[in-house]
Amino acid sequence: MTVAIWTLSMLSIAEFTFAPVNLWTGRTMPNFTRFTGLAPEVATRALAPVKLATAAALAVGLAVPAIGLAGAALATAICAFYLLRMAAPARRHPDGLVAFTVFGSWALALLILRAIELA
Repeated sequence: MTVAIWTLSMLSIAEFTFAPVNLWTGRTMPNFTRFTGLAPEVATRALAPVKLATAAALAVGLAVPAIGLAGAALATAICAFYLLRMAAPARRHPDGLVAFTVFGSWALALLILRAIELA
């Protein structure tokens, strides 16, 4: 279980570290607006900082499991947010649906493993 937690944590830390940087630099802003239908300001002022905080929680969680559980919950919620936004017919883009289903699967698996670990 430890290997799975570390592997899923490292993958998620990488995703949630680079995602806000890409939003702040504008690299993935077209995808953000295409997937969510929200204004770029939502990405740069709200979502990017939350993603970076999620990466930090996941990283600290490697040493403090309860914080890792919180990080996994945040990561799961962020991916669910994107998937819910992409439920609208005009925003059903296969690349986004696949990406956030994969990231969300990692986050959910990590959440379950952390919950088991702390039980």
